[in-house]
Amino acid sequence: MIRALRDRWRRPVTALPTAALALALTCAGAFAAQPAQAADGPSLPDVGQAQPAKPTVSDKELRHRVAEAVKDQATPATSPKKTPFIIGGTPTTISSAPWMVQLSYYDSAAGTGYFCGGTLVAPNKVLTAAHCVSGLNWVKNGAVVAGATGLLDDTSGTVAGVYRQWNHPHYNSDTVQNDIAVLTLDRPLEQQWQRLVAAGDSASYKAGNSATVYGWGLTSGADGADLSATLRKVDLPLVADSTCNSAMRTVLGGDYFVEGSMFCAGTPATGTDEGTKSPCNGDSGGPVIVGGKVVGIVSWGVAGCTAKGAYPVFTKVSSYTWAAQPRIDDADLSFDGKADLLERTPSGGLFEQDSKGTSLATRAYQGANWQYASWVLQADLDRDFFQDLIERDKTDGKLYRSYLNHSTDEFEWMQITSVWGGYKSYAIPGDMTGDARPDLVAVDADGSVYLYPGKGNGEFYGRVKVVDKAWKNVKIFGHGDLSGDGRADLLVRNSSGTLYLYRGTQVEHTPWSARIQARTGWNFTSYVSNGDVTGDGIADVITRDSGGTLWLYPGTNKASSDLFGSRKSLGTGFNQYNLLF
Repeated sequence: MIRALRDRWRRPVTALPTAALALALTCAGAFAAQPAQAADGPSLPDVGQAQPAKPTVSDKELRHRVAEAVKDQATPATSPKKTPFIIGGTPTTISSAPWMVQLSYYDSAAGTGYFCGGTLVAPNKVLTAAHCVSGLNWVKNGAVVAGATGLLDDTSGTVAGVYRQWNHPHYNSDTVQNDIAVLTLDRPLEQQWQRLVAAGDSASYKAGNSATVYGWGLTSGADGADLSATLRKVDLPLVADSTCNSAMRTVLGGDYFVEGSMFCAGTPATGTDEGTKSPCNGDSGGPVIVGGKVVGIVSWGVAGCTAKGAYPVFTKVSSYTWAAQPRIDDADLSFDGKADLLERTPSGGLFEQDSKGTSLATRAYQGANWQYASWVLQADLDRDFFQDLIERDKTDGKLYRSYLNHSTDEFEWMQITSVWGGYKSYAIPGDMTGDARPDLVAVDADGSVYLYPGKGNGEFYGRVKVVDKAWKNVKIFGHGDLSGDGRADLLVRNSSGTLYLYRGTQVEHTPWSARIQARTGWNFTSYVSNGDVTGDGIADVITRDSGGTLWLYPGTNKASSDLFGSRKSLGTGFNQYNLLF
């Protein structure tokens, strides 16, 4: 039997059944591709990038976890029920919500199982509720199913295990605040993924907007109700915070709704299944969709889900984009969520030093023939969790990308035909246009700047001129969110050594807000910005001074001269390398 995960119960003021604050978990090796060289063609190096250990859990075991987690809770009805699932909702298919996934947790030792919903937000990333994740070992006991309409359908869908889990560090199980989590899967999935709402997007939460909630939750508010055997959805109008706060105080007799981090949707419950439209137990962690974006996560409500006057309560994703997005876009070379460093010697030898937070591991040899690269950048252009290497080849002046070909399970080279190789400075900061795909920025010799929106497959759409001859002789770099709003930012260093922060707007033709002076005297010989080095979810920068000392500048998420904390030495002797990336 699937049992309740948390004792988070609240009693309504009236003589209603015990009310639950949480809808909660319902009780119930390295591959090397040969260098791609041709006569008069590019001199591409060996590729020796690592892959994480192959999943040790078989698909059969993952399917078993799924079956046990929802055992006896998803029995197809033999006759129609008056109020199915997401109480008051309607059946739908996975084709209408391909990013919807099932999260099943089964601890065989304890004999307990739990079920939640989730949203695929990158090929191997699932957004869900913290109360579905906190305190549980999803790596050991979890299973994820994508691409299946049915809850117990062994004939369709794809199963995956969990490679890593994260929930908001300040999640509070008593108040259900900060109820957001991200699961990293042990393999990328081919299903379509959904993007998060942007930080500060208030328009998506306007009262009266229509939102859609998806899930396989309880088929009724009555005791002994089953999970739905098939995916369902319900359309709900968004509710003003003041209305929700007042209603929930009346029902629960306490102040549990937190404006700014939670929101409500729907109409007041009637006290019975009849006339009530609401998610219920088992829908936890599933998405609230507005305008093609994830604006909410099913979080909590009253026990039975139908207490008169109550609303379902959701996590307000826009308030947490800053925390969740770095955990979604955290590809690195060692698969631990901390950005790593690559170093090239003048003879073309390539070495890797993995991040240990505020220090670097001993270097490891990666390959030869890298002397023909003018520059190299790390970026996960297809968001498959495997870091790509983008380089300009000195031989032909063109751009190439090393990526993992999932059909052959080997790293290969492809030419990037959509971007010219003659610009003076390049950066791949992340998503500049709001479509959740990494974009490229390039500076021309005359100081003009061009944005190349990414296609998500290693190529880019046509360039967009975003600066007209005003950035001459600058160096651009940066990867990820530096200012704490969940959007990728850009760093620009001018010829006098002044460093400016350009905060991303995710608007294609005006991708940055007004610049902020961050530092002066930045006259280093190398700048590396691969993302979050320390593992705290904030982008960092590594520099090398003229004496060969490597410095870590940890990000603070402060868009000011305090952009970085006190720098930390990562070691000396780095002048032996003529390229760091």
